[in-house]
Order: sequence, then C-alpha cells, then structure tokens
Amino acid sequence: MIRQTMLAFASAFAIAGASSAQDVNSVVEAAKQPKTEWPGPTEPVKAEGAKNIYVITCASQGIGCVRAANGVVDAGGVLGWDVRVIDGRGDPAAWNAGILSAITAKADGIVLAAVPPMLVGDAIAQAKAAGITVVSVFNPEPEEEDSVFAYVRPDHVAQGELAADWVEADSGGKAKIILVEDPIFPELVQRGKGFRESIASCGDCEIVESVESTLATMAQRLPGAVAAALSRHPEANYVIAPFDSNGFFANEGVRQAGRSGSVKVGSYEGDPQTIAAIRDGEYAMTIADPAEWMGWQAADELLRSFADAGPANVLVVDRLIVRDNAPDTEGWLGDIDYKAKFQELWGR
Repeated sequence: MIRQTMLAFASAFAIAGASSAQDVNSVVEAAKQPKTEWPGPTEPVKAEGAKNIYVITCASQGIGCVRAANGVVDAGGVLGWDVRVIDGRGDPAAWNAGILSAITAKADGIVLAAVPPMLVGDAIAQAKAAGITVVSVFNPEPEEEDSVFAYVRPDHVAQGELAADWVEADSGGKAKIILVEDPIFPELVQRGKGFRESIASCGDCEIVESVESTLATMAQRLPGAVAAALSRHPEANYVIAPFDSNGFFANEGVRQAGRSGSVKVGSYEGDPQTIAAIRDGEYAMTIADPAEWMGWQAADELLRSFADAGPANVLVVDRLIVRDNAPDTEGWLGDIDYKAKFQELWGR
C-alpha cells in the first residue's frame, strides 16, 4: 500500500511538472506573437493649437528614454507643438532643474521619460500649481494620488513574470541565474519583483547571485561586476538585466568572463542595438516596449488634459522578442500603425 501511494504521488508530481512546463511554453509562444489589436484609447480628443512642451529624459544613456522622447517630438510635429528635450543625465538634481526650467518657461505640459516622480515630487507639485500638465512615461502608477496627470506604462510586474517564464522554458527548468537589479527606478524594481516571484515556481531554477547596478554607474562598473559574479558561479547560465541598455553592459561582462557561448543574456524594452544583437545571435531575449509609441501616447494624454478630459491611462503593449521572431527594424515599433490611430483620434 505504501509503495502504491508513493508511486501515485510520483505520477501526480510528474504530471503536474509536465503541465507546468506546457504552461510556460504556451505563455512564451503567445507572448512572441504579433500584437495586432489596438489597445486604446478609443475616445476621440480635439487637438488644440500650439503648445510649449518640455520632455525630461532619465539620461541619454537610457535608450528607451530617448526613444520615448523622440516619440513626443514626432507627435508634437503633427500637432504643431514646440517640444524641447532635456537630458536628465541620470541625476535627480538635473531632473528637478528641468522641471523648474519648464515652470519658468511657462510650459503647457511636461513629459517625464522614465524619471521617477517620487524623486521629483516637490517640483511636480509646483508644476501642477502653475497649471502645467505632467505625464509620466515608463513609471508604474502609484497607489496614492499624486500630481501626475497620467501614466503611460506597461505592466512591469507581468513583464518580470514573463521573463521568468522564458528562462524556465528556454532552460528546460534548469536555469542558474545572475539577476541584475536597479533599486532606484520603480519600474525596474517591479520587474525584479515579478521575476523573483515567478521563477520561484521553477523547481530546479535558482538565482545564484544578485548584482546591483545603477544607470549612472552601469557603464563603468557593471561589466566587471557581472564577470566577477560569473567567476564565483561557473554554474550560471543566464543573466537577466532590468533594461536593455543595462543588458548591453551585462553582456560585455559575459564576454569578459569568456562565457559568451554558455551564458544567455535577457532584458526588457526592445532597443535597436538589442534587437540587432538578437538577430545576430549575440543576445538572447528582450521583452520589448514600443517606446516611440509611448511618446505618442504621452502626447495623447496631454491633449486630454488640455481638453479638460480625464486621462486614458491605457496599458502599453509589449512583445517577447527572440531570434526566431526578431523584427528587421530599429527596435520593436509595435505591430500596427499607431500613428494613424492617434491621428484619427485627434482629427488629423
């Protein structure tokens, strides 16, 4: 009887394991498919006259920040806006100074491209008091109300969970992972949280080391830190970085350690250099956001504020990109003509 019970338990466990493997494979395959449905917004909004808009980027090193800013500039050209972009240099002092400059210039709107609102809260409050609309791009929506009109963002926790599913599926459930984490940007913290919670369900997967990295220091310190972590953990076979620009330097650390053939690097955002590296087989995976589209969506949110309408607050689409579905474009731009959709909503 005991032996029969043990065999039944083992059989049930094996079936559950197979089901779990099938589940993550199904999730990964679905995430790789083109996203061809318009996610919104759906309510038209009237485009008004010329506006003075400031865009403050996290830093010029953050390619996703710059791409989103370019999207605002592009949309502003359609709307007849004057758009000025300020490089935030990865420095909270520069972020605050940029917002105060916009207030002094009597801007109509400010777009924060991956600038954490919680680190510039006083300046944002001053902007709101001056009648200036603030829209955030990339950052997660906070639990408590603040001075930001709208948040243009993907589901960062779900992206972290998807990255974990990809690692489990790609490794056959046997991944040993070095996880690079940035504690400053809320969206990156959320990705790390989602990844950790999801990978815990993979029985033979393990995060063998966490490497802390910041936007300001990643170019100088991250390659060496990743190479050192790989030296301490020769069993490591995956490095997951919090965003693509960071992953570029993490991948350099893999090369420095002489592990390019045995360690796969993955990250998030779908930047042009990462997509190109995936096509060339030098990088494994990214969960891509259409950053330029996000800039257009930020412009749409500004329009809604100028029209005294509520924010749309539509989640941004994303797509899992690996070598077999990597687009032949400069980054992932989305799979539909979002510009035409927005111009239709704006009556342009």
